[in-house]
Amino acid sequence: MTSPSIEPLQLFETSPGNWSLMLTDQHFGKVASIFEQVEGFEGSGYDWASVAHAVVGRDAPHLEGRFGTDPEAGMFVAYGSDNGALGELGALLAKAYSDAEYLGGLVAISELD
Repeated sequence: MTSPSIEPLQLFETSPGNWSLMLTDQHFGKVASIFEQVEGFEGSGYDWASVAHAVVGRDAPHLEGRFGTDPEAGMFVAYGSDNGALGELGALLAKAYSDAEYLGGLVAISELD
């Protein structure tokens, strides 16, 4: 079940003790124009992975190394056994999704993967 605090992301247990945080391409269009303001970014799953690393580096360094990412063009996925870390990352990314200024600042400091 998705926590309202991380929508439109979803956090779910993929196997006992292993978790995935996901954002699918059906949600990318709403914020694509924010990504497109920075050369090379389109708002793909890869770009969301870059934003995830940027938000950790800037706003949540205590999450560093507590999850992995496995993005695709049409999907962002972070995974790991630390449900709490993924939930916190989900809340930060949900904030970025709903706050254009916050997202724009993160995209501006993100590095393309």
